[in-house]
Amino acid sequence: MIAADLALSGGTVVTMDSKRQIIEDGLVLILGSDIVFVGRRSTAPSYQAKRTIDATDHWVIPGLIDAHGHAGHSLVKTMGDQPGGNWLKVAEKVYFQYATEDFWYAEARLAGLERLRFGVTTGYSMLGNIPRADDPTWAIHHAKGMQTIGIRDILGLGPGPPPWPKPVQIWHGGEPVSSSFSWETAVAVTEAVCERITRGEFGDRISIHVSPSQIGNPAGLGDDTLQRQTEAVIRLAQTYDVMINAHAYGGGIAYAYEHLDILGPRTVLAHCAGISAEEVAYLAETDTRVVHCPSARALVRQGWCPVINLLDAGATVAIGTDGSGPDRTFCLFKDLRIATIIHRLHEQNDAIFPPGKLLEMITVDAARALGVEQHLGALEVGKRADVVLVDARKAHQYPPVMPVHRLVYETSGQDVSTVIVDGEILLLEGVAVGIDESAVLSEAQAEFTAMLERSGFEDLLSESPHVWGSR
Repeated sequence: MIAADLALSGGTVVTMDSKRQIIEDGLVLILGSDIVFVGRRSTAPSYQAKRTIDATDHWVIPGLIDAHGHAGHSLVKTMGDQPGGNWLKVAEKVYFQYATEDFWYAEARLAGLERLRFGVTTGYSMLGNIPRADDPTWAIHHAKGMQTIGIRDILGLGPGPPPWPKPVQIWHGGEPVSSSFSWETAVAVTEAVCERITRGEFGDRISIHVSPSQIGNPAGLGDDTLQRQTEAVIRLAQTYDVMINAHAYGGGIAYAYEHLDILGPRTVLAHCAGISAEEVAYLAETDTRVVHCPSARALVRQGWCPVINLLDAGATVAIGTDGSGPDRTFCLFKDLRIATIIHRLHEQNDAIFPPGKLLEMITVDAARALGVEQHLGALEVGKRADVVLVDARKAHQYPPVMPVHRLVYETSGQDVSTVIVDGEILLLEGVAVGIDESAVLSEAQAEFTAMLERSGFEDLLSESPHVWGSR
């Protein structure tokens, strides 16, 4: 007799286990935070469950893993994204000049709720487009906000790019106090936050990666300073036993390979746009993990990410949303289709990127990229019970056959019905459990309005006449 707290009964289970089993009329049993049985109902041993969810007409899949995204973006989506504008610069100015602790808290709750509703049970969140690391307060309030939603969040914090010192404003009593901080301060703040998060202050669903904004040799930072900064980042990651996570672009990976001892399986690099064949080989040789973000504008600004070459070379590649942003959300299903289209078009080959590989890149491969493959990424006995039920009884999912194809080619985040993290039901038949969604939205609106009052950026929300037309 198997004792279980929760049974998911009758669905089609896409396990993503080592055999890539797909189980019709399946059964998943959960005890505490762990999976204790996965198999067919007809062949299951006797069991007793405290609660059963009828998963009939659902695809039952592992919780999705968004291997790259940004905190802050959910409250500046599309702001300043007019022709001739620079959304990224607007976002950076908001984060470093006009964001308060309440801003970071409310934004985290909004972003966490969006990810939850899209079936993302684990997500990486760099604090800003480049990390704001002048004071632990901002990161701590992000962590507190995410904690209220219940999904797994990996906070990214570390030194940003030059120039240094970096100017900031800190708001007290409605008035700004101007200040600045050095990269050494950013390292010290990152260490303070690492210490609090890794000791479990916010529970084991909130973790951290040491996240310098970019690896390589950014203009304005001398080789000696870069070497000292890199050594500090590596020291922090080793001291707190966490991964390094950063952006990387063409030329930066070669520089890091030749001059910095930072590449390897404990390092995750997002985008890898514009990289050379030599850099592909370096990433594969060092087993450095890569996150491809097919919706990111980095592909336009920095160049192509040769994902197929990386995969052929044996590199671990995950897919991330780079969300949210002016033209992207936290919906990973959408990014699977974008990746399919752009890479098949680029390679002029509609046989590459089979749907199973794409599904791996937001489950098992993403878990491996983030160093959590021991616990997450697949539905199998002994792994954590992070499970998503996708409603298959919809016109665009019918007939309900070939579940891997349906999940990759037809499913959207809006089809997610139920989400379970650590055996805890967070979303049930489309209704958030233990979360006042109306309050989350109202708080986000209030903090957005307050940020506009501080910044005077209201004009950046107007629709440009150029929103219409062909160019």
